[in-house]
Amino acid sequence: VDSYGKCLHNHDLPSERLRDTSTATTEDSEFMAFISRYKFHLALENAICDDYMTEKLWRPMHLGAVPVYRGSPSVRDWMPNNHSIILIDDFESPQELAKYLDFLDKNGEEYMKYLEYKKPGGITNQFLLESLEKREWGVNDMTLPNYLNGFECFVCDMENVRLREEEEHKKSHGKTPAPKPRVAQFEHMGCPMPTPGFGSVDDLSGQDSWKEMWLQDYWQGLDQGEALTAMIYRNESHQGRFWDYMHEIFLKRMRQN
Repeated sequence: VDSYGKCLHNHDLPSERLRDTSTATTEDSEFMAFISRYKFHLALENAICDDYMTEKLWRPMHLGAVPVYRGSPSVRDWMPNNHSIILIDDFESPQELAKYLDFLDKNGEEYMKYLEYKKPGGITNQFLLESLEKREWGVNDMTLPNYLNGFECFVCDMENVRLREEEEHKKSHGKTPAPKPRVAQFEHMGCPMPTPGFGSVDDLSGQDSWKEMWLQDYWQGLDQGEALTAMIYRNESHQGRFWDYMHEIFLKRMRQN
C-alpha cells in the first residue's frame, strides 16, 4: 500500500503542487494523472451515512481504477453494475481483503471485470440510469441548475403548491382538504456523529486534525439547522438574525458543557 497521508505515510508526494491539500480536493490535471497510475484506491468516507458518497468513490471510477470502499450503506444502489467496486465490509478481515486484492492484481482478466461498465452498454443498473435521466440538475452542465440551486427550486415549488392548495381550501370553505404538512424529519437529511474509520474518538489526541475538522463541521451544521428553524418559525429573513441565533446557540452549548 502506498500511503501519502499521515496514516502509515510510507511515500512522499513528488511535487509541492501535489502536497498542497487544496489540490487533492479538485480534479487538478497533475493530481489526476498521478493517482491514475494505481489499479486500486482505498476509498474510506469520513462518515458512514446513507447518502454520503464523495470524490473518494467517484474519482477512481472516473479514472478507471477500482475503489476499495467503506462508506454509505446504500452505495450499491448507485453503482453502474453489481461488479464495479470492492466493498470492505463484504470481507471478514483485512487479511481476507488483502488476499482478494492480491488475487485480482495477479489475474488481469478477473481485474478487468470490474471495469466492464466502462464499455458501451456496460451500465446495467436501471435505477441509476432512470435517476440520471429524470433528475432536474446537472454536473458540469451550464444548461441545467446545479444540485444546490435545484434543491432551492424544489423547496420553492413545494411551497407554491402548498399555497395554492391552502387557497383552494379557504375558497371551498372546507370542502377541499387542507394541504398536508411537509416537515423534514431527521431521517431525511440526518447523519450520525462522525466516527473514525478505525478505533474511537477517545483514542485521538485533542489536536488531531480529524477532530478539529469533522466534529466541528458536524456541530456547526446542527447549529445552522437550528438557527434556520428559529428564523422560519419567527418569519424572519434578515441575514444578521441568522448569525444572532448562531451566537445564542453557541453560548447555550458552552453553558451545557
